[in-house]
Amino acid sequence: MLKNISQLQAVLFSCLGSALIGSSAIFVRLSDLGPLTTGFYRMLFALPLLGVWVMWERHDEIIPSVLPIKHGGVLFLAGAFFALDLALWNWSIDYTTIVNSTLFNNTAAFFVPLIMWIGFSQKPTLQYSLAALIGFVGCICLVGESFSISYTNLLGDMVALLSGFAVALYLIALKFIRADTATGFIMFWTGFVAVLFLFFLAYLFGESLSPLTLKDIISVFGQAILVHTLGQSLLAYSIGKIPANYTAVILFLAPVTGALLGWVIYDEALNTIKIIGMILIMVSIVAVKMKQ
Repeated sequence: MLKNISQLQAVLFSCLGSALIGSSAIFVRLSDLGPLTTGFYRMLFALPLLGVWVMWERHDEIIPSVLPIKHGGVLFLAGAFFALDLALWNWSIDYTTIVNSTLFNNTAAFFVPLIMWIGFSQKPTLQYSLAALIGFVGCICLVGESFSISYTNLLGDMVALLSGFAVALYLIALKFIRADTATGFIMFWTGFVAVLFLFFLAYLFGESLSPLTLKDIISVFGQAILVHTLGQSLLAYSIGKIPANYTAVILFLAPVTGALLGWVIYDEALNTIKIIGMILIMVSIVAVKMKQ
């Protein structure tokens, strides 16, 4: 009974985290910074909050050390995968539509079970595969007529697809260490690695780190607090209690949040097809939960 309650709590936290992650596009749209610089500042401004979290864990003896002595290699890979996801997704926007990049970024629900099957002989169930497909169809309905496939968008689409693969690797890396590693500790050190990678990429591609306008500050602080410190942390906490592939399906809620916020803030149309898409995504999450 307690295990079921714990899993239900993890599912709810994961749903809330995914919803907060879905607000990212609204904050990114507000920023005038380059895509890599935006990601860098998002992670940089989140680190002090995550640092306070780690010190609290240390004070309460939740973690034996603030240094990544255990699972250091996996933490490094998880941070690198997360930075790669941000970099690839942001970069893809310059070469394809936002709609396309968002849709292909949500293919982690397929990549996670595929990697677990090929790499760790954990074959996904038919019910999971159908639920993931229903959720992805729901995402297609959400993007609606704005989705397009063309030769000119091909590069950006492929890059966005790679970002979905990076998300899958990030989730799997977290799954392997979350059972015996505190959430705040994971978030701080993966964030620290991501900051280093994003700074290097921003420098490599010649993006300026200054000046920051008021809109830029609001954008990156919103991402740092709501999207990363709260949203990603809730996701990281939950992945210790529910399967990684289920977490990947729950991430389908992110575009739902984006569509709702676009409707409320930017008066973007919320037609019947988009509403059907939201319903399909909810069905896919419930269908996977029924199997857990």
